[in-house]
Amino acid sequence: MFCLSGEKLMMSASAIAISIVGLSASVSAQDAGSVDGALMEEIVISGSRLPASIESMPGSVTIIGQEELGKQLAVTTDLEAILGQLVPGMGTSSASPANFTTSLRGRKPVFFIDGVPITPTLNDVGRELRLIDPAVIQRIEVVRGSSALYGNSAGAGFINYITGPGKKGENSFTTEVGTQFSLTDLGNGFRPSVRQSMSGGSDAFDYVASGYYEKVGGFFDADGDRIAPIPNGFSGLADSDIYSLYGKIGFDFAEDQRLEASINKYRQKQDTDYTLLAGDVSQGVKATAVPKDGVDEEESDQFHNNLVGTLTYTHNDVMGTGLTLQGYYQRSKSVFGYSANRFPLTDKPSAQSDTESKKYGFRLDLRTPLAFLSDGAELLWGADYLHDDTVAGLVDGREFAPTQVLKSRAVFGQLFVPLFDKFTLTAGVRHEKADLTIKDFTSLFTLAEITGGTLEYSATPVNIGLTYDVSDRVSLFGGFSQGFEVASVGRVLRSYPVDVNVEILSPEPNLIDSYEGGVRTHFDNITTELAVFYTTSTNALTFSPDPNNPANNVIESRTADEVYGIEFTIAADLSDTWRAGGSYTWLEGKEDRDLDGTFERYIQHRRIPPRKLTAYVEHDFADTWRVRVQGLYSGSRKKFPGSTAFWEGDVNDWFLLDVSVSGDVGPGTLTIGVNNALNTDYFTHISETAQRSDRYSKAPGATASIRYRISY
Repeated sequence: MFCLSGEKLMMSASAIAISIVGLSASVSAQDAGSVDGALMEEIVISGSRLPASIESMPGSVTIIGQEELGKQLAVTTDLEAILGQLVPGMGTSSASPANFTTSLRGRKPVFFIDGVPITPTLNDVGRELRLIDPAVIQRIEVVRGSSALYGNSAGAGFINYITGPGKKGENSFTTEVGTQFSLTDLGNGFRPSVRQSMSGGSDAFDYVASGYYEKVGGFFDADGDRIAPIPNGFSGLADSDIYSLYGKIGFDFAEDQRLEASINKYRQKQDTDYTLLAGDVSQGVKATAVPKDGVDEEESDQFHNNLVGTLTYTHNDVMGTGLTLQGYYQRSKSVFGYSANRFPLTDKPSAQSDTESKKYGFRLDLRTPLAFLSDGAELLWGADYLHDDTVAGLVDGREFAPTQVLKSRAVFGQLFVPLFDKFTLTAGVRHEKADLTIKDFTSLFTLAEITGGTLEYSATPVNIGLTYDVSDRVSLFGGFSQGFEVASVGRVLRSYPVDVNVEILSPEPNLIDSYEGGVRTHFDNITTELAVFYTTSTNALTFSPDPNNPANNVIESRTADEVYGIEFTIAADLSDTWRAGGSYTWLEGKEDRDLDGTFERYIQHRRIPPRKLTAYVEHDFADTWRVRVQGLYSGSRKKFPGSTAFWEGDVNDWFLLDVSVSGDVGPGTLTIGVNNALNTDYFTHISETAQRSDRYSKAPGATASIRYRISY
């Protein structure tokens, strides 16, 4: 049976805009800076749609500041691992560039750079999580749960990487050199890197620029055995070259106006002399790597490219309204793995797929004070436009899936109103329409002729939430919000069994309803947050050809599901030099496949990670030095006894410990860290749940990092 997977169309993951949602609002207790400062931080950064104060938002928000991000970069540059450590509800790392299984509250989040969507809207390539140099990120905003803030969130939320502006004044330069290396194979696991940045400007002008290069060697497990260069069948980082260029220039004029332009280029290309040696899942034998005997002349190196350019104009006072208008261009391309016999019905059965996406659009944000309602009342409103042209092909020029062009328009409004000193109300709505044009196509899988056409979509998610300040130290929050997704048409058409006209398909958006409530406390030296959430989807749509008349009839299959869980964070300033904290996440999910009102089947591990416990303690000493120890425990999840299906293997528990120390040495700063300091021997979740011997790879063992940075 051919059917559409739950892969998202994300018809406006970029059009973004919108209603500041309703899920539990608070800043993560692990944000940079002091405990009190984390909750009261003001947001004034280009690329963000969060309100000026997130303390009274009724939606779950984690803000990772530059200082906190730097602490994590001391032990790993893996952004998925960093988010897994710091964000409640987030799954753990797959230890590869692929993020097909990235889970935030049971669904895949949407990713942005400075508000520009980098998650593919038409073909989920699963590479967008790591398409930026982490060192240029000033803050990471994570909104957890259903959200219309940035268009199609599919119930998971969004993750926005926000880069920093230049620093006005005399030119300044920073040089950083370093390396990571495996402690279980000291000879072959080195990752030398160099980064150069500069910044400066005058009263009305500022700029920043950064360049980065890293040469990645092999990865080795706890036993010192080389891990396969593509460990889980999706993508690999071993034996790669990574290049990154970033620049931003800004002009302040007419006192309250600013024009800013930025460009961000990232490229990772793998060129390896090793290949996979499959293991044996049934016997518990891990997959490893062996030298290649030869390279197929048709096989190209896998790589991932991303380019984001923005031009942003802001005016702080247009008849009392603040205005931000951003135009953007984004282009990404990925080349995937080679298969010798993927299309046996064609004259050339071998294949290596690639996907190229070109997006452009604009975002208009208007912030209008509504003082006549109450002090601090505000309306965020505006419009979004997105044009996305996606080609899923093969490196030899053939088409792998039909070419698709998406045009999406949206308008939105979000109201923020303090009430009676103690209450704050938020409510919003977003209306989005999209046209998806699919071009004629011949399936390489089946040789079926696909006649193209245009499909139309629309969605109108809403949200409402309330916060209540019980006292100066305790507040309650709760809310309802909606996200949406549209079933992917291109995925099913690439392997459709017979000739068909695409216009017989008429998928409607699937609205995901989310409910959340909780409590936040912030005392003199301790901050906590407890959130409970429930998300339900009743209209998840898949398509299957009608076996009696597949060319003219399609069977629509709708699946209901529910995801629920609890998240808790705590942070404490134990003294002037000691800090500690941690988080706990538990979530579960079930499906109602026959729509009889009973959620009888657990959702697969691809979406639902095991429970997670994190903790950290750090200490400042000797004036400029800091040591940090952090741990992450990932529990087990075994919901499919006896199943051999993909994504249904047993997931076992494991514990990782990281240690880092940093301080001034000479004119610069030295940072030393060890990831997986206990050399824990374990399989990643994706390796276990796939239940495939060729994807049964261990995670890296103990890995050290050392860097030296000097500013002048």
